[in-house]
Amino acid sequence: MRQRLLSGPFLRVAVANFFFFLNFASFFLLPLRITALGGTEATVGLLMGTFGAAALVTLPLVGMTIDRFGRRRFLMLGAIGMSLASFGYVFVDRIGPALFALRVLQGISFAAAFTATTTFAATFAPVERRAQALGIFGLSTLLTHAISPTLGEAVIQGGGFTPLFCAATVCSLVTLVLAIPLPRHGGRQVAEAIEPPLRLDRLFWVVGVTTLLAAMGFGTVITFIPTFVHSEGLGRVGFFFGAYTATAILSRLVGAGLSDSIGRRRVILPTLLGLSASILTLAFVRGIPLLVFAGGLFGSAQGMSYPTLHAFLVDLTAEAQLGKAQALFNGAFNLGVTTGSFALGSVAESYGQRSAFVCAATTAALAVGLFLAATHEAGA
Repeated sequence: MRQRLLSGPFLRVAVANFFFFLNFASFFLLPLRITALGGTEATVGLLMGTFGAAALVTLPLVGMTIDRFGRRRFLMLGAIGMSLASFGYVFVDRIGPALFALRVLQGISFAAAFTATTTFAATFAPVERRAQALGIFGLSTLLTHAISPTLGEAVIQGGGFTPLFCAATVCSLVTLVLAIPLPRHGGRQVAEAIEPPLRLDRLFWVVGVTTLLAAMGFGTVITFIPTFVHSEGLGRVGFFFGAYTATAILSRLVGAGLSDSIGRRRVILPTLLGLSASILTLAFVRGIPLLVFAGGLFGSAQGMSYPTLHAFLVDLTAEAQLGKAQALFNGAFNLGVTTGSFALGSVAESYGQRSAFVCAATTAALAVGLFLAATHEAGA
């Protein structure tokens, strides 16, 4: 299986995605820059949420056009836009319109590039081991969640934020270079004539709303964990992201194909419950050991639930419409992350980050309840 996947176009897409997310994950540390410029927790939530809002607005257009104009083109455009935005931060020294404009450009670029890479991956994945393939592909994302924040903190301490933004720019330029030789679409040629409308059955919407609710929890953690760790004197942000990434990677290596054999539902439900529990644990963290534990639980739950939900959705979608379906799936995830940043940023500002984590854990718990009820009724 690994020999089949880790070669040719699949490997190239995975490596391109890795460098793109080295850029993306570097901006997990942007809240530190925002607060250094005088921003509050509410400002952090607003700016981080602007990225998701821009991606969310862009995704419908990406979904309507990516299957027709080619996935490679969107990946290249996304890499170019992310490079320009990342380098633009070098010249911003205050909170204002320029900072928001860069976040918008990043959001638009992310919507284009990530939809392209995940659609490529779903196309190249063998049907009988789809969850395993998507889980392995997801390692190219997860690795960056440990590498970029950990190295990024060291870079910031040694030379400030400018070297970080320059390094992030180089990473997305590597993605651009890797994208050039990829096939236009991937897999079988996608029809460019009149396409049938994307059929969305009830379970598709269940997956979408479940993903949205879980993403609210995920986005709240990713947005506020840097300032939470620093304000509570819990050491380096890398302690959390290191534990999160290590367990997420381990869970995918060990159990990436589990849902291919026992069913999607039997994996999705317990892992979403674990996601809720991990976020709730953060509300009670007072020291590094519990922070690392919460990060580990968060990583294992997210590491299994996301690719399995993705595989569940792909199971429902015709290959020629994977781009549209992927855009909608990414839209649900981005809407959740954006909502978490906007809404719970105010909660963090008024009542503290711990209260925001409690609210985020509740949304993840609601995802469990929805998926349990809807899939039980449908016999999934």
